[in-house]
Amino acid sequence: MTTVASPARRSFLKSSLVAGAWILGSSSIPMLDSLAADEKKQAVSPFDFWLSMDAAGLVTACTTVTNLGQGTHAAIAQIVAEELEMPLAKVRIVHAPVVKQFHRRWPPGITTFASAGFHSAMATIAPACAAARQMLVQAAALQWQVDVKDCIASQAQVSHAATGRSLPYTDLIQAAALLAPPEKPVVKAPRDWKILGQSVARPDIPSRVDGSVVFGIDVQRPDMLVAAVLHAPRFGSSLQSVDERAALAVKGVRKVVRLSNAVAVVAERYWIASQALQLLQPVWQDGAHASINTADMRASLLQAVATGAGKAFPNTKAQHAEATETAMAAASTVIDTTFDLPFLAHAAMEPLNATVEVTAEGAQVWLSTQSQTDTQTGVAKALGLQPEQVQIHTQHVGGGFGRRLEHDFAIEAALIAKAAGATVKTIWSRENDMRAGYYRPITASRVRLALDQNHLPLALRHDTAGPSLLEYSRVTNSPARDGFDWSFTMGWLGSSYQFPAFDTRWTRVDFGVPCAYWRSVGNSQNCFFLEHTLEQAARRAGQDSLEYRRRLLQHNPRALAFVQSLAERAGWNKPLPKNHYRGFAMNGSGDWLFSAHIVELAVVKPGQFRLIKITAGIDPGVVANPRAVEAQMMGGTLFGLTAALFGEISFKDGQVEQGNFDSYRLLTLAQTPLLDVMVMGTGDKIEGVGEEGPPSIGPAIANALLAASGKPVTRLPLTRAGWELVV
Repeated sequence: MTTVASPARRSFLKSSLVAGAWILGSSSIPMLDSLAADEKKQAVSPFDFWLSMDAAGLVTACTTVTNLGQGTHAAIAQIVAEELEMPLAKVRIVHAPVVKQFHRRWPPGITTFASAGFHSAMATIAPACAAARQMLVQAAALQWQVDVKDCIASQAQVSHAATGRSLPYTDLIQAAALLAPPEKPVVKAPRDWKILGQSVARPDIPSRVDGSVVFGIDVQRPDMLVAAVLHAPRFGSSLQSVDERAALAVKGVRKVVRLSNAVAVVAERYWIASQALQLLQPVWQDGAHASINTADMRASLLQAVATGAGKAFPNTKAQHAEATETAMAAASTVIDTTFDLPFLAHAAMEPLNATVEVTAEGAQVWLSTQSQTDTQTGVAKALGLQPEQVQIHTQHVGGGFGRRLEHDFAIEAALIAKAAGATVKTIWSRENDMRAGYYRPITASRVRLALDQNHLPLALRHDTAGPSLLEYSRVTNSPARDGFDWSFTMGWLGSSYQFPAFDTRWTRVDFGVPCAYWRSVGNSQNCFFLEHTLEQAARRAGQDSLEYRRRLLQHNPRALAFVQSLAERAGWNKPLPKNHYRGFAMNGSGDWLFSAHIVELAVVKPGQFRLIKITAGIDPGVVANPRAVEAQMMGGTLFGLTAALFGEISFKDGQVEQGNFDSYRLLTLAQTPLLDVMVMGTGDKIEGVGEEGPPSIGPAIANALLAASGKPVTRLPLTRAGWELVV
């Protein structure tokens, strides 16, 4: 008996056939049946539902994951092809519209962070595709009057082996659209995958290579103007006055727009706008933090962690204050190290930009963003609109790293466009991008590790100080807990290592500098603190680095197997040439996610070293595309390596000293050593990949340098610790 879909039925998916296209989407999206006949043709769009199949058999799937260059869209295409049993060539992936029907609980709304891309796609797109496959098979079984269990979907068609009959999906979509979607679509188990789990080519690579891909900065609109922006030279300062006359006299300049903390020139071309911007003579009113200097900030933070008077993390299950204090007093040895790390910029290759068109009906925004929902809400509030009046057009992104989770630049672009009364593309120069925030927080940490007579941990006390990124970030996310910025616990809580007692304290020290999420967030710092402390413990024990870690991972067989495999891959036990040293560091989350680095370097003279080889490894549980995971680890490794070697945003007289890549150095190709990546997939849970490259590369280098010199590395970048990379 055929089950026909009811318009009133509340289920995860609904099915509809309009103008030859079968559409399967969320039940909360208004059904096309409610539209007038002349509107239906316009409404047949892959942008309205999770999944659509046209009359030619091309499947379009919507995703809420931004294409940051991380390769997740390739994995999503694999999900579609896998669940629908069809060729990858017949699948295309587009970004979903920014409407509430596509909002997720985590990450909240429509946003991309926390390595959740593949996981969220498996929770949304995979069930839609599984439902479509089941409905297509059911449609064929009904037509042939056979048991549905005897029908098989493969290569975009349904076959009945007993009779040799088969029908392509295109012949079945009309009948399938009349069926009720299954209440609980059966998604394939990883053991049954044929396309997922395989390395396939990324479809976006050719367009990135030939330059045809459209990033936010490439957007073109009819009669569009371009704006260049100059922000206050010090954070917290405001615009007091500006002399517009010279700028307005430049041919092609249309308007000078004043903002609270910035001034912009709107012109026919970006070059004209940027040149005219230099003719302005803005006068700024300084704020409360106008005289900050890096040396003073460091002193404040180091003093804060030395006193140990910070706020305790308000999680009683994770805190063992009394037990930690007792262990410290009874310990045979206490490793006591104080670290400090600087502000870091995100330094994405594509500078911040947004194109905005404001009309009486609302606004349209074209931009590269990781945070569509927050951007929509923020722009709407700034323009006095409702969120649904702001349409976000998501473009490809030339690097996000957390900076494009913020939407300050989009609000600024919207205000400029409204003031100009035209469609305006606002572009931040590299210098403006580097000097106008946001940054990874500057941090100091004091780590005390109590050891027993066998040099095994008894307790760990962590005192940290720095500004709260949660206070500055505009991302809709978990707020501070009882005034405690939880990002300072990342990498400590849930570690693969186990400590009998743990106590962490945080002192808020604010300098008025906007801070935000940075790739791997607090873990990018805390992994360094933890792993370099453990390396010192291994030296006190007189043990090999990996052997000491194995002692701490006896309860965790997956972690042990991962460490062993990486050691074999890197040739850890092979003899090293003279003046060559190895370093190991791991970023482990419980018994489900592991990443690590082994570095080989050569000390060429005191204070100078050369990188010889980096071996990176990751086991994220379930792997969708091994080559894509490999590429992610490579990118993350180099991102973290750059930060460890050179990364620093410093202040003098309240102003950022770095402005471009001449002063904020990035790793060059000539400086990049041989990089080998091991990808394992030994678990049954889907975990993230994108945040796993940066945390452990810095401490791996520091641990190798500790082996070389016998001195801990307590300050980054390494140039501040007396070490220089040479080629």
